[in-house]
Amino acid sequence: MRTIRTFGKRALVGGASTLVLSGLALGLTSPAHAQESTQVEEVVVTAQKRSENLQSVPIAMQAYTGEKLRSAGVEKITDVVRLAPNLNVVEQNALSQHIVIRGVGTNEFFGNAPSSVGTYMDEVTLNSSYMSTVGLFDMERVEVLRGPQNSLFGRNTTGGAVNYITAQPKVGGDVEGYVVGVYGRYNRIDLEGAVSIPLGSQAALRLSAKNHRRDGIWNNLADGDKHYGDEDKHAIRATLVWEPSDATRVAVNFHSARDDSQAQPQKYTGAMANNPPLRINDTVGFTTDIDWKHPTLTAGLVNVEGFNNTTTRWKDVRVGGSQMEKLHLDGGYLKIRHDFSAATLTSITSYDKTHALYEEDNTGNGNTAAGLNHDTLIIDMDQSYKQFSQELRLASADDAARLRWIVGAYYFKEESTLAQDIRFGANGFPGAHPSAAGITPPSLFDVIPNPYGNTASFSISDLEDKSMSAYGQVDYKLTDKLSATLGLRYTEDQKSNPYYFAGAFDKTGLDPSIYHDKAFMLAHAAGLPACLSKTDPTYMPFVRCANVNRSRQDLKNGEVGGKVGLQYHFTPDVMGYGSYSRGFKSGKFDLEFLHTDDTPFPQRPLKPETLDAFELGVKSTLLDRSLVINGAFFYNVWKNQQVFNVGVNGPEFNNLPESKIYGAELEFHWVPAEFWKVDGGMGLLHTEITDATGMDFDKHQGDFQKGHELPLAPKVSLNGSIERAFEIGGNRLTIAPDFRYQSSSKAKFSPQHPIDEYPDRMLVNLRVAYEFGDSRQYLMSLSGDNLTGEKYCSELQDLRGVSGSYYCVPNEGRMDWSLQFRASF
Repeated sequence: MRTIRTFGKRALVGGASTLVLSGLALGLTSPAHAQESTQVEEVVVTAQKRSENLQSVPIAMQAYTGEKLRSAGVEKITDVVRLAPNLNVVEQNALSQHIVIRGVGTNEFFGNAPSSVGTYMDEVTLNSSYMSTVGLFDMERVEVLRGPQNSLFGRNTTGGAVNYITAQPKVGGDVEGYVVGVYGRYNRIDLEGAVSIPLGSQAALRLSAKNHRRDGIWNNLADGDKHYGDEDKHAIRATLVWEPSDATRVAVNFHSARDDSQAQPQKYTGAMANNPPLRINDTVGFTTDIDWKHPTLTAGLVNVEGFNNTTTRWKDVRVGGSQMEKLHLDGGYLKIRHDFSAATLTSITSYDKTHALYEEDNTGNGNTAAGLNHDTLIIDMDQSYKQFSQELRLASADDAARLRWIVGAYYFKEESTLAQDIRFGANGFPGAHPSAAGITPPSLFDVIPNPYGNTASFSISDLEDKSMSAYGQVDYKLTDKLSATLGLRYTEDQKSNPYYFAGAFDKTGLDPSIYHDKAFMLAHAAGLPACLSKTDPTYMPFVRCANVNRSRQDLKNGEVGGKVGLQYHFTPDVMGYGSYSRGFKSGKFDLEFLHTDDTPFPQRPLKPETLDAFELGVKSTLLDRSLVINGAFFYNVWKNQQVFNVGVNGPEFNNLPESKIYGAELEFHWVPAEFWKVDGGMGLLHTEITDATGMDFDKHQGDFQKGHELPLAPKVSLNGSIERAFEIGGNRLTIAPDFRYQSSSKAKFSPQHPIDEYPDRMLVNLRVAYEFGDSRQYLMSLSGDNLTGEKYCSELQDLRGVSGSYYCVPNEGRMDWSLQFRASF
């Protein structure tokens, strides 16, 4: 079945980009050869588990073809945020990233933190955020669904769902495929290819692979590596399809991916006046934000080890430690579909195994002084996951019937082992000093050394996550123009933590460049004394000790989600819709490496979060199908949002009682004339914390201020593109600029200078492509990304109480270019 026929095969545009390209295009000639369509192309999607025209689906959503993903530079799952308004990404590090839709997302990097926006590959959930960093290649399309999708997509789709669909082999077709070669700046070399091979009249096999290598773009001042940040990634996929009859289709998939790169760098600036011995009282207050492009504000300030790691050039970074970034992912699925006379039965069985090793250097000291251990704050993560899922669904066969229905059952199980530690240098961290904790008087700051000097705090956990749900959705035509939708899902989640070994060990004399994997942590924690209970009157925090906890109670949740909606067709080409939907995400254990028995920080499991969403929208196809305009208004109430925050109470997990979000989106796709395509999108967003009971910033209870905006929720976002094609002797030249703008957004949940805000940003890209050959089977293109060299931080954190510094996760901050050659056969 061909699921995408046409529609939206280029990027979105507006404003200045239109004027710029119009001036360029008018200076060229366009011979009129073959007649080009002047209608917006139609898209068929499977957002509701059946094939439908995108314009008839009563959901605010976008769909992009594999061609669009390639031309827009979408190389990993979270890159999809470039393509539409009111999308963002939480980029904690290179292996842990979360998509944010309409301000709803997840802001932590711990391995047991599934996103509030579900991501799927061929309808299989990618539960761990580490799976979401896998590269994209040989894609059919991606569908972005906004708002809760619990009715049909299942668990952890509070804010929405993003479904990636890979290219499938075509039974009965010929041998066909493509090869792609890319050369780009910093010796980037990409090789990609795919081939579909018919296996008789009933089966076909598709093989695809991609390899990506690039030299680093950063200058690492810590070790003198002038090309830090090497990337080395490759992936393969095989899909076999067997169709023994017109009614039955069986697909078997195997996929594997490897990432062996250098860890993502960060930029730092000190938070402390250089007044040895350094202590919590030496942290400096700020009333304005750091200008990370020209960080002169913090000149002379140091971290807790006494180093000023501020860099003035964007490309200069400091990365110590092992610089580890490794990811291994292997898995596959079996998908069976059989059409009965009245219904279609679908079974999807999947298994994936992931192992990730990652190191995050939060201060960049490394071995700056010979013989001294100055790894002020380094985090090591050794995490492995095995997930199995089984879905069965039965859907009515007649898509034109007055009553359409889907019922199904879903089972998910994940077993994981999460080993992680956080290690401190000789001066420990400011918040661990007995005087900072109120145990000894402040006068003893200069007398008593910090007890957490040369210490690694660790946790090793075995987790089991089970989820079972039953769901159903009916669509009923009340009249020829009015239809109603009702969807429900009941889910039971159970999370177990049968083994939790945690504490702190002495790392004096250990080489900071040695990666701390699970075996290393266990070896160096062997023989530690047991930690005292926090209720023991002789208990002292920050003592090197460790405990095994096998008695944590399971977290069990039973939740109902779903949707109620109405759709009205004013004309065959104009539809209005309204809906109420409820999404949820299950609770989770607190496995933070400082929330152990040797520290005073509480171990606080999190309750489930819920989102109640109201939406009104319109979808229209106008001007003889040359213009599509879609818009939506939405209002959300988000309760018990699961939040990780580093603030006045140290690192802690919380359920934020309530926030409200409302806004609007508008997008258009326009074919004004032959050889032209113009697309654009705009998003408006307002977020507000409406209940901060027990953690109110204004009452000195925490870092959550009632009335404050949610982080990473820009009020305005715009994106757009224009495409102009020219026929040249049967060949085609295409020029396509695009842009994305987002206004400033907050970094935390209360005023937090000097990292209070992410400044606004504007990214401009350009692609020029030439298609040639008897059937235009060859393509050569030149792409320029971030033409203005926009520099910004994708993540900001305040670690003054932990390492005496602030940090920024920088974008590459430079213009990039690449040359591509593609041959199809």
